[in-house]
This record gives sequence, structure tokens and C-alpha cells, in this order.
Amino acid sequence: MVLEASIASPEMIQGIQMNLGSETPLTRQKIEASISVEECLESVVAWVEQNAGKNYFLKPLEEFHARYGKVNSEDDFYQARMNYFLENCILERPMTTVSGGRTPLSFFIEKNAQYTAGEDENSAVWRAFCGFRHSVFQVTKSGANAIVVKDLVADKVIKIQSKAGETLQYLGARSIFQGYIFGHHNQYVLSQGLILHPELANKEILMFIKQHRGIPKIQPSEIMRILAQINIKFMRMQHVNPKVIYQAIFI
Repeated sequence: MVLEASIASPEMIQGIQMNLGSETPLTRQKIEASISVEECLESVVAWVEQNAGKNYFLKPLEEFHARYGKVNSEDDFYQARMNYFLENCILERPMTTVSGGRTPLSFFIEKNAQYTAGEDENSAVWRAFCGFRHSVFQVTKSGANAIVVKDLVADKVIKIQSKAGETLQYLGARSIFQGYIFGHHNQYVLSQGLILHPELANKEILMFIKQHRGIPKIQPSEIMRILAQINIKFMRMQHVNPKVIYQAIFI
């Protein structure tokens, strides 16, 4: 699930390794065969292309770069950040000219209700998928096959299971990351677009979230935006103490 793209031209928006540039039309069989998080995302992306055109992702990518910070193809974290963009675009950004303000996922579910809103197992997969969470999380219990995290914005504890062939060992206890987690059957799984924050900046991040959680007018998306931007600065200046870099979030 990787977008290799630049905002330079429509041609360069192609190449998500989840069939974003595929010529194969979205079919009932593909929707019904979507049993993993990645396959659900593929189906929604294919639907967007069919209904809004292959260039649909250009403007959202420009907006994402402006809001969350611009990444370049030579950045080590480029692929993860582009996955974050794709997930944000599909799950939370309104398709303003196509759906009257609804997100691609919301519109997709409505238009394909015969495959996604029943009592069958496939519909259950889609319902769980729609129960995604976008937040900043801290690991409270680590493990290779499962971790326990605290949603720092919603103040909720969640258990996350590894997907087939995935290890969660890279997320140690106390690690802080942001991104999406998806409902899958009766459990949560991680997305591929995670932003990993440095542990040395944990104190600053926790103080920042606590401070902003008490201000009703501050939306959770604003917390994510600020942390995503400062993380880019950290990733490009890893010779600098992360505490110094992350102190800028209070300015």
C-alpha cells in the first residue's frame, strides 16, 4: 500500500502498490473478496478512480503536503508518510465535488450497500473496517504478536493484534506513534502509514496533548497536524536532540 508520487504532474501520482493505477474495474467479486485491511483500502481507491478519475488524488496530496508537511521521494520515511496520506484521503477528507461533503469511504459504503451492509461475514469485515481510529498512541505493553496502547487523545486503552506475517516488536513499551488503527473482525490492527515519534521527546508530546485536550476548540486533527509537521523536522535533523526539536510544538 504505497504511493510513489509527487505533486508535480498527474503522471507521477500513479504507482500505489495496491492497484491505484490499475486498469481493472472494481467488481462485485473484488468488493466481496476484500478480507484484509489492505484489500478494503484497495477497493475504495479503485472505486474513487472509477468515479472521480485517476487524477483525483492530486489536489488532496497538495493539501496534505501543506497541512502535514511536504515529504520528498528521497526521505527515508517517504513511503510511510504517503501511506498516511492515502489513508487520510480515503477515510477523512470529504470528496467535496462528488459526495456533497462525505468521505470516499462513506460514499463507497453507501453505494455498495448490497455488499457491505448485510449480515454476512464480508459485511462484518467492512463494518469493522469503518471503525477505524486516527490518533496518537503510546504503547503500554509490548510484544511481537500483540501490543496494548493508550489512545492519548481519547484517553482509551486498546489492544492491537499483529497481522499475518507482521511483527510488532519494533514498538517498544513507552513508544509513541500516530496514525490509523483499523477494526478487523473482533480486534484492531495497525495501518501502514504510521508516524513514529522519538522516545526522547515523550515528555514534550505528553505535555502537549494534555494541554490541548483541555481546550474544547482544539480539534484532535490539529494535534495530529502539529505533531506530523514537527516529526518531519526531527527525521531530517536526527543529529539534534529530539527534545529541542519537539519543544517547538509549544510555540
